[in-house]
Amino acid sequence: MLMQAHTVLDSVAMAYVPLWSRARELAGVRLCVRAIHPEGVDAHHLLQAIGDDWPEGAPPLLLSLQTPRLLQQALACPPVRNTLLEVPASLFGAQETLARLSLARRNGHLLVRHGDWSALHGRPTPGVDHRNLFRLEPLDRIEPMPGQMVEGVDTQERLRQVLDQAQAAAVLGWPAVDVLRAHKRQPLHYDARVVRQVLQAIDDEECSVEYLERVVRQDPVLIYRILMLVNSAAYGLRREIGSLRHAIMMLGFRELGRWLTEQVPEAEPDIDLQPVRYAMVMRSRLAQHLLATGSDDLLRAEVYTTAALSQLDLLLHQPLADLLHRLPLAGRVTDAVLRHDGPYFPLLDIARAMGDPERLDRMETLCRRHELTLEQVNRALLRMLATSRDHAGRRSERLAH
Repeated sequence: MLMQAHTVLDSVAMAYVPLWSRARELAGVRLCVRAIHPEGVDAHHLLQAIGDDWPEGAPPLLLSLQTPRLLQQALACPPVRNTLLEVPASLFGAQETLARLSLARRNGHLLVRHGDWSALHGRPTPGVDHRNLFRLEPLDRIEPMPGQMVEGVDTQERLRQVLDQAQAAAVLGWPAVDVLRAHKRQPLHYDARVVRQVLQAIDDEECSVEYLERVVRQDPVLIYRILMLVNSAAYGLRREIGSLRHAIMMLGFRELGRWLTEQVPEAEPDIDLQPVRYAMVMRSRLAQHLLATGSDDLLRAEVYTTAALSQLDLLLHQPLADLLHRLPLAGRVTDAVLRHDGPYFPLLDIARAMGDPERLDRMETLCRRHELTLEQVNRALLRMLATSRDHAGRRSERLAH
């Protein structure tokens, strides 16, 4: 029996973690990569697959190659535009590896030293130009860290200390649970930035329904409220509407704009909610990209909406079943969200897993269970990340410069 040949993207598991700037915007993405079939991977082909066509306007990638052999190979390869290489702090401590890092830096690689804040803060700096990604522990004392990246921030209070007081450039991940806890007494209102974008789009005479739908669906709460509105008794429709695009068409641009203008005073002012919401957008877009290339636009829109609604309970503080049973959604939507079944559930399940680096070792098994290949899901992830900044509002400050 012949062994199956593995391509480079079919031989690695990938996961991502966003980096958020002081402005609470997407500053970059840490892309974690682990070799599952080492015989099918070399760093040169991996870097080509990741970054050959990486757009200049895309978020910078912090490449965390979690197979040591791959990292050593990558340091000897030509650098990929708009990427940084994460390097364990231990490699900066030995002369042999320090010389290798120095050569990689001279060849154009941007290096990020990753290690504990307590172990690295105040110590002599290695003689190789680099940035830092510091790992914080709960009891660590925070001091100024301008220009650096930080992980391990698990509360909103700590977040504000690191970004606003210590002036760190970015934090890895976001303490979403703690940020949302501050709003648990009442459901969240709409994303003010999305509302403004929708109103601007409506004022554009050339705006299409398809484009307006893409803008609206950046806010799961707005999706839900529009569906609730168009299915309310006030509209007296003969049949209920479960499609966001159909709902927008039934409302009409003028009525949607009038209704949204009334909602603007309720827009949520807490800037720390922006990364919470946008992380949901990224996951929903990933679920959409996991569909086969060339899938129908209406199918893609429904998958996106399914993924967005699957996280609605976190924002509205009500059980998902109670929220969704108020809407006339297609069975395939409620099957995926409430029963973890049906044709859309694999897309939601894999999109959720790819946002969790702790699940890298189980990614191949998960893909096999859902009858997708590692190459398919990795390509979908790269497509989503390459266009993430297009959906994040104005361009964020750069990590790579």
